[in-house]
Amino acid sequence: MNAKRRTAAPALRTAEQARQWLIDNGLSVTAFAERHGLDRNAVNNALRSSSRCRIGKTHDAAVALGMKAAPDSHTDSPVSTRVRTAKGKPCNAIVKKTAAKKASKGLGKV
Repeated sequence: MNAKRRTAAPALRTAEQARQWLIDNGLSVTAFAERHGLDRNAVNNALRSSSRCRIGKTHDAAVALGMKAAPDSHTDSPVSTRVRTAKGKPCNAIVKKTAAKKASKGLGKV
């Protein structure tokens, strides 16, 4: 696989730890939400753990609070090198057919 894993992933916070972090840094929920461009209710929902914070605004708030990992933080998407073929035909047959078409087009031009 071409995926690159980070070895030192930051530890995720619980809702209690995130709330304590806000208190320690002197931030209100509203101030934190405004600073990160989030909705105050989404931040409160993430801190209450009333949802699983899987999608939408609540997920964005959980990522900003350090309760969830950012979507692209663990791996890089590998670039596929797979050659797609038609069903039932080997790859070489398609390459030969394409080469033959290009050759016939080239011969017609004079």
